[in-house]
Amino acid sequence: MLRRIASRLTYANVVSTAALFLALGLGTSYAAEHLGRNTVGSAQIRTGAVRSAEVHDRSLRTADLALSARNALRGKVGPAGPQGPAGTPAVSYFAVVGSAGQLVRGNAKGGGHTSVGSGTYNVTFGRDISACAYVATIGTADATPPPAGHASVASDGQGGVVVQTTDAAGNPQDLGFHVVVAC
Repeated sequence: MLRRIASRLTYANVVSTAALFLALGLGTSYAAEHLGRNTVGSAQIRTGAVRSAEVHDRSLRTADLALSARNALRGKVGPAGPQGPAGTPAVSYFAVVGSAGQLVRGNAKGGGHTSVGSGTYNVTFGRDISACAYVATIGTADATPPPAGHASVASDGQGGVVVQTTDAAGNPQDLGFHVVVAC
């Protein structure tokens, strides 16, 4: 068997086989030594060289696509759907109360001082508002600026609110206020 192979050996066969092994060995080692990790970019890849089979499923993000490809993914805006049913109406109550405890305007059913000089007022509305949200602020019934002070509001436990007004130093004082209740 060796004689048969030796009889067919020519200079051209030996040189071409040696050149093939040299090219394979040196080319791979050159790439391993001189090309760093992730050094092949879009400039080194020919157009059409990467096909769907070479891309892992779900590995591309929308940002990886050209703007024209992203725009092509968007469909046309369809017709507006039918009007939906009306939602539950928001129920709001409010009151403007003077410093003497009188209801100046609003939809409160009752109000007044707990005791004169205490800065404490009770305000009631047409329904139980204990599950609602409420806010109060120092205010006047006309265009005059309100005095410096603070107002706090809490449920009275019976469906109304208790508003406490204080001067700027935090001392109880009878001051006019505005209260808003949103249910």
